[in-house]
Amino acid sequence: MFKIYRVLITQSLAETMTYRVTTILTALFGVLFYVIDLITGGVYFSFTPTIYGWNFLDYLNLITTANLISYAYQFLFVAAHEDLTDQILSGNLDYSLLRPVNAYWFHACYRVDFPSLVTLILTSIIEAVILTRLHPTPLNLLFYLMAVIVGIAFVFALNQIMVTLAFWVDGLTALNGIPEDLMTASARPAKIYPRVIQQLFLWVIPSLAITNVPAQFGHNHPTWLLLWITLVTGLLLILSYIEWQRGLLKYVSAN
Repeated sequence: MFKIYRVLITQSLAETMTYRVTTILTALFGVLFYVIDLITGGVYFSFTPTIYGWNFLDYLNLITTANLISYAYQFLFVAAHEDLTDQILSGNLDYSLLRPVNAYWFHACYRVDFPSLVTLILTSIIEAVILTRLHPTPLNLLFYLMAVIVGIAFVFALNQIMVTLAFWVDGLTALNGIPEDLMTASARPAKIYPRVIQQLFLWVIPSLAITNVPAQFGHNHPTWLLLWITLVTGLLLILSYIEWQRGLLKYVSAN
């Protein structure tokens, strides 16, 4: 499996080098969006030292962690998800379905998005600096890393579910951006939202928890919400796999 993945990464790199200008522009825009978040936070905290108990360093920790999760997903899975929609609608899944590989994971890891790696590395470095300022305990740092991994899996599962709907309904490309919009809105302190919104996106669709929980561990404020988001993420992954298996029953080959 690792040999196959290495080949897929090599193919992704070759495609990236073929479209160098697009790659550079994509990386630049990714960095630009992150810088805009930093500037926005600077404006917020220029008027007050704290917002709902969050200081500027806490805010930086939150938005950098949220970007870290987002760009890790984009690097590992977004190109594969974009390609999967086209292959489902065009009936070109035969290549993987006839091979002795798990088609679900083959298409989930079919490509990596190298332009996103630039912003991923940048946010990783900045977050490392932030964590050295916050001084989390080794245990809280471990839980922080676990929460980030769970967050990446959560974003993957949401997008996988949306993409796989293409087995049943054509023309859902507009809905594929919902998980991204949801995570963008969640890159804020949960306390700034009304109580109903907090409860919905902390416990039902825990996108706010996905971003806020690792930030809390990084600030030495452990929370049991980590167990909840791990459980929900596991259920979403199982649901996405069941959806994939059911979707294959609807698949019609173009060959």
